[in-house]
Amino acid sequence: MNIAGTKEKEERSSILKKLIILMFCLFMIVPSFVSAHTSLSSSNPTEGQVVTENLEQITLDFATTIEELSTMELVKDGNKITLGEIKVENKQLIGRISDSLDNGSYTIHWKIIGEDGHPISGEINFSVQTDQSQSETNPSIPEENQDTQEQNGQSNQTEQNRVKQNNTSDTVEQADNNSSSTILVIIAVILVVIFGIALLLFTGKKKR
Repeated sequence: MNIAGTKEKEERSSILKKLIILMFCLFMIVPSFVSAHTSLSSSNPTEGQVVTENLEQITLDFATTIEELSTMELVKDGNKITLGEIKVENKQLIGRISDSLDNGSYTIHWKIIGEDGHPISGEINFSVQTDQSQSETNPSIPEENQDTQEQNGQSNQTEQNRVKQNNTSDTVEQADNNSSSTILVIIAVILVVIFGIALLLFTGKKKR
């Protein structure tokens, strides 16, 4: 009787040790899996940016290398704008713009396949607001004043782009953190359920 009880205790102890090792391995693997997940790190144009100069290409930067099948679309008022070339360069997805964009609101729809093989999609909204009639409406402005205004305008635009770029990075980082937290919570719940089932099984054996 004692021998049988001892064997049963040893079996329970062995199974518990295996469960503990399994849980430890899962907690070690999950963070690395989450960190390797591909996400958009920056873009040109950025989300919500007002483009005031001629835009020649769209550049999307991702956290990891993306596959060649990755692509993008440029849409204005529900109509697709044909891009001259779409190519993948390591972590970048680049779309060439053949013709100058008219003023208005645009949306970039991107679809990529990450290094981990998972397809990911998203969109970036921006607008174009160029003033092509500036030289005609202000013919009497001295050249020096025009140069000064252009420099000030470029400085202000650079500062605005920097702020928007930082805001985009913060948003992406926050989304990644939320995704990571959700995955960790799901894994933790699964582990608790497994541990609870194991305890119920052991309790049932003990009552027998």
